[in-house]
Amino acid sequence: MNHTPLLESIIESLPYGIVVAGREGTLLLANSLGRSHLRLPEGEGFSLPGYLEAVPGLPAQLEFPLAEPADGFDLLAVKVGEAYLTIRGRPVPQGLALSIIDVTRAKKAEQHMLDAILEATEAQRRKLSKEIHDGIGPLISTIKLNLDALRLEVQGENTRARQMIESMSELLQTMSNDIRSISHNLMPNVLVDFGLVAALDNLCQRVNSSGKVQANFYHSEIRERIRRKVALGLYRIAQELINNAVKYARAQTINVQLIRHPDSIVLMVEDDGAGFDPYKADRATGLDKGIGLRNIQTRVRSLGGNFILESRPGEGVLATIEVPYKNQEV
Repeated sequence: MNHTPLLESIIESLPYGIVVAGREGTLLLANSLGRSHLRLPEGEGFSLPGYLEAVPGLPAQLEFPLAEPADGFDLLAVKVGEAYLTIRGRPVPQGLALSIIDVTRAKKAEQHMLDAILEATEAQRRKLSKEIHDGIGPLISTIKLNLDALRLEVQGENTRARQMIESMSELLQTMSNDIRSISHNLMPNVLVDFGLVAALDNLCQRVNSSGKVQANFYHSEIRERIRRKVALGLYRIAQELINNAVKYARAQTINVQLIRHPDSIVLMVEDDGAGFDPYKADRATGLDKGIGLRNIQTRVRSLGGNFILESRPGEGVLATIEVPYKNQEV
């Protein structure tokens, strides 16, 4: 197709990519940025579908031949190779026009910001855990020792005093157990010492110790040590989902699965609780509009992964998180 020099100059000077496809998928027009972003060769008149297969998540609107009338669409920050592109499609008389913006720098800035926020949160958790372990824990132990000594002093003399000491001793033991549990939730030592598989198994065992919920953990024979950022992120996500299942959904059974694929890790948490409509969720679910889901979404974005939530009222919840992962990553 012939274009006037002025039109070609204007299109070429645009700060974003432009690609125009005919209804049958033939390339009609493209500037240099558009070709570069979609890895298109020079020239016009060739078929686009084979080149667009490299772009993940393209919607049905780009299935050629295009339906009439063609529909517009917006793809925000999809990964193409090592770059992140925002691709917007709009119908034109000849077919469909694509505008393509490289948002890699913005995506990386967002990633750094999320990482900084989560690292600051984890640093605060570690600090609180240490203060509890090194401060309140020894103080409770000292009080208990003094109570034990006092019990010997009043032995055989004052039944009422002995009963009060026994009651205080039991309360202190309960407090000690609660504080140990809080400290563990803030910074699970088993995750640091033995890795994600052991930590998730331990998490399910602690849920089972309540006697009210049965939590089962399965994994695909994962023997490698998963790097810290991914392990901590998936552990926190599992914590949040299990807490939601117990606290809000009143689940009786929770199944946690960790599956290793060649280039990704999948965490699945399923419960048989009350369930809800994801499109009509409210704060009572502890998920959609609550802090819980936002925390999960933030962690999934930080890991560059995908989060799918499936639920219906009365049919429980299935949460699936897949994050990219390769052995060479550190």
